[in-house]
Amino acid sequence: MRILLLYLIVLFFSWSFFAQGTYRDEFGSVSYANNDGTLNWASNWIETNDDNNPAGGFIRVLDGSNVANPNQLEFVWIWGETIRRTADLSGAATATLSFNWQTSSLEAGEELAIRVSDGGAFSTLITFGGTQSGFYSIDISAFISATTIIQFENVGNDWNENNDRAFIDNVQILTAVTVNQPPTIVVSGDQHFCPNISNSKPVVESVTITDPDDTTVDEISIQITTGYVNGQDLLSLTGTHPNITSSWNAAEGRLFLTGPASFAEFEAAILAVVYSASASSPPTIKEFSTVIGNALFLPETGHFYEFVADSGIRWDDARDAAAGRAYFGLQGYLVTLTSAIEATFAGAQITGNGWIGATDEVTEGQWIWATGPEAGTLFWIGDQTGSTVPGEFSFWNTGEPNNFGNEDYAHITAPGIGIPNSWNDLAIAGGGFPYNSEGYIVEYGGMPGDNPLQISGVTSLRISCSVITNRQRTYRVNY
Repeated sequence: MRILLLYLIVLFFSWSFFAQGTYRDEFGSVSYANNDGTLNWASNWIETNDDNNPAGGFIRVLDGSNVANPNQLEFVWIWGETIRRTADLSGAATATLSFNWQTSSLEAGEELAIRVSDGGAFSTLITFGGTQSGFYSIDISAFISATTIIQFENVGNDWNENNDRAFIDNVQILTAVTVNQPPTIVVSGDQHFCPNISNSKPVVESVTITDPDDTTVDEISIQITTGYVNGQDLLSLTGTHPNITSSWNAAEGRLFLTGPASFAEFEAAILAVVYSASASSPPTIKEFSTVIGNALFLPETGHFYEFVADSGIRWDDARDAAAGRAYFGLQGYLVTLTSAIEATFAGAQITGNGWIGATDEVTEGQWIWATGPEAGTLFWIGDQTGSTVPGEFSFWNTGEPNNFGNEDYAHITAPGIGIPNSWNDLAIAGGGFPYNSEGYIVEYGGMPGDNPLQISGVTSLRISCSVITNRQRTYRVNY
């Protein structure tokens, strides 16, 4: 049991620190362009001193009709003929070449060599002769480059008989790429505060930033994610921080700290961020999300969000673009808003109104989430007189969805149009102002294969003020 556990631990860290890819040719079809691995070769097989034809010549790919050696690369009666193929290994940390081989009737001095180059001179790795077969594997990390070439050729005497043959199969280059590990942030702070127009309070009491393979951070943001009141609440950076600049986004309730700077410098800056309020009685709880990077974080979902500005983008293009984005390894998708808290957050604290992942394009009047972990979930049935599916959530604007002009795609309503932060249905390309598409909202988190991250932390201030009056004085007490 202990051996199995140790194996699983080693395997986990191998997956965490390395991603593997393969360039491979199984010669399953008569072609010099086969790509049977997870990565595509940088070139086809290229012959020299032969006809460059995979179906004929002294070097060729045998099809399935050859019973003895089907689907292999064959060499026969070789003199000066060679064949080579190039792979771009520039992003690899390690590379291993392997293949199956067989020789037939090669006399002394008649050899088939495998040679490798990083774009310069070739080096011979090994030669094969006689009548034998086997599997060969070798580390070629020393030859990693954007133009790593493997080449098969005769380096000895000319093969002088028609039965002098060699066969190669399952040529593969296995690469391992070092994966940049995400940083980790741990914050603490759950304090009481009685604000007035002249005082402020730090929002974080302690913070630690670590990263196994980096020493600096480019950007960290702190956002009021619960209880934010635009125009009343403010976050600001106090003190002197030479390598960090700050900027306040009132619409998002977010303070950006921008570097690059060391972990220690960012830790000092985070501890120096203070909250203040111009209102005499703000909401009783304020939650603050400290996030590495520039995405927004919602504690209630544990997910990250960002608005991507792209005026006029179609819904289907936005869906595909969102799926092509990632945040510290988390898979992106067009946002799914499944609660009132999430819908308000997306509409009010994400700058820009845009597409969301809802549609009734398959069946009119049956609105589903088409993206993310909720893909395929039915949440609304009918038009503007319809209803929310029991247990699901919807937030349509007044009179929506009305399918006015074949509108099958959901969009957050522009400010000033009906219910704030609500949704309307639009045509796939959007509508005219103020119903034009400004972009789309991407959500990260909850997808299969996502690894757990700790790139955010939440702290809070509890607004607690009491007024105590005696015969002589009135006291405003913080507790």
